[in-house]
Amino acid sequence: MSRAIERSSTASSAPPLDLLHKLQLFRSTLVNFLEWRNFGDVVHGCYVRVLLEMRSNDENRRESPDNYYIALVKGAQRGPVYSGFSADAVTTEWHIVIELPPCFRSTQNGNVVQLNSISNSPFRQAEYQNWVVMTNETRELSFPSLPQLQFRLGMLEEHKQQALAPEPRRRKTGEDGQAAALRERMMEEHRKRITDEILATHVKMRRIAQLKTLSLEELQEAEREILDMITNVRVAINERSKCMLCHNRLCTEICYPCKHQVLCKDCAKSIHGHCPAPGCVAPVQYTFEAFTS
Repeated sequence: MSRAIERSSTASSAPPLDLLHKLQLFRSTLVNFLEWRNFGDVVHGCYVRVLLEMRSNDENRRESPDNYYIALVKGAQRGPVYSGFSADAVTTEWHIVIELPPCFRSTQNGNVVQLNSISNSPFRQAEYQNWVVMTNETRELSFPSLPQLQFRLGMLEEHKQQALAPEPRRRKTGEDGQAAALRERMMEEHRKRITDEILATHVKMRRIAQLKTLSLEELQEAEREILDMITNVRVAINERSKCMLCHNRLCTEICYPCKHQVLCKDCAKSIHGHCPAPGCVAPVQYTFEAFTS
């Protein structure tokens, strides 16, 4: 994809907010893209809702209430390794290069931000209006045309489909059965990891004292984050409650002597060898149903 096509001409009017929403990359989405070899090209030309802390005084009056801004993604570059952007302690050396609003020209880190600064919430109307006003007042910035944005949206969707689609055709290139099965299992694990990472989106819980100092809009966003976390916890509890062999029915049977409750009634009848609990190597002598009140 030619980057010159996307920014070669100026546009006199701002693109609609709903189109920006389609081109918005959330933090969880970016995390899923990290392993792609063309990561920088995939994210280039999209938009992010980014938290920017350092501001110049002349633009303070127009900043969004929670300091989030709409920013064009110019690409990605490697830098110091960091973590804190996902719940499973993943680290990365990828940093996102953005087109900074005019009031951030003198920030310490230039136009490079970490994934921690990227929001998982959609652009807000006030942030969109702020972006339109600042772009109109700055000669160095211009709006991309609708054809440019539609072209970029098509490229983004194509990248997503290519990354998430199964690849059964490769089995015909001479792989033996064992190698094909191993590759298919790795692909399935990769798709499951993508789903798990989306469900496990990192949320920093606020202290009660901090909540009292937040605006109504910030409290509403905190409420959404907490509800999302509750949903994720319930999903995790439901998954942990399922049998570790069939991954379908609930665990009702206890293995003896290790006492792990990791089997459903049907799988317990056919269990042989060691307990299937992670890290457990105890042989299963027999199983019995858990006592519940």
